[in-house]
Amino acid sequence: MFKVSHKRSVAKRSGWYLSFPDIIKHPRYSKVFYLVYREGNQHHPTWSNLVLMKTEDEGKRWEKINVFPMNLEGNGRVWNCPRLFYEKSTNTIDIVCDTKSGTRERIADFKTFFIRMANSKDYYLDLVPFTGMVPDKIISFKNKLFCANHKIKSPKNDLIQLVNWSEDGGICWYDCNVVAHDFFCQFCEASLVNVDDEYLIAYLRDNSDHRKPVRYVKSKDGINWSQPEILGDIVGHRVTAIRYRDMIIGSYRNTEKVSVSLFYHPIGKENEVKYINVDSDYKLNLYHYGYTGISITNDEDLLLTYYIKKLSSSPHIRVATLNKI
Repeated sequence: MFKVSHKRSVAKRSGWYLSFPDIIKHPRYSKVFYLVYREGNQHHPTWSNLVLMKTEDEGKRWEKINVFPMNLEGNGRVWNCPRLFYEKSTNTIDIVCDTKSGTRERIADFKTFFIRMANSKDYYLDLVPFTGMVPDKIISFKNKLFCANHKIKSPKNDLIQLVNWSEDGGICWYDCNVVAHDFFCQFCEASLVNVDDEYLIAYLRDNSDHRKPVRYVKSKDGINWSQPEILGDIVGHRVTAIRYRDMIIGSYRNTEKVSVSLFYHPIGKENEVKYINVDSDYKLNLYHYGYTGISITNDEDLLLTYYIKKLSSSPHIRVATLNKI
């Protein structure tokens, strides 16, 4: 279905921990894409920046256009995992990102912000009343907005997958919906896809073991969800899933092969899932690669961004181009 044609390192700083990138296509200019990632002094940082980049040639050349700083000493919190989304009401590309009050996630306080951008330089922070951490991108479904995130329930790192929704364009949000909750599985880091406004499908990580299979659930209203089912032999973390013609494709951290991978399956045929490896890392770097973003070019190729370490002193950001075959 796809083959890797190019892999480029687009951001690299020795001693700086660059991670958690996402990518989005401009809604009007087909060759323009934006990329956001977090940089800090470590995986659980005491200081952090969100860095916004832009390309005008479908990923061949990138430029840094803005930096959004936050640190524990000055702000009392740091950035965590950003996602990009298109805000229709303002016709802007904005960022949703959670923040945490310390380096110990199990006891940290989490708050989520929208970074609202009038242009590439002017912005303001908009505190959003989401419960939990690691928000997914904002998606539209049946005239409502949805954003999945998960919550740490206890110092034992017990997790529950939630979804927030808004029926007034994001002014008021509701976070009372449970996507998946289990005594034995620790569901988190969901990625949602709208399938023709008929149903939502969410791909879930199980954090009870770092080599557990990815699962999926479905909902016709965004409130009531099916029982989690295993997605073939897909094993890994932090899926980013999107619609591609009559298929769903998802990029993820493959913890079985220690690689950044891409899965795909026909819509409604999750039992026909297949995957390919995009880039590999070393086993000792199991927690220092992946966390991907994915978008589609005008020629229906894929731009896949991820962070990776390999033999570098610290992780850095790459963009891979995958051609359809």
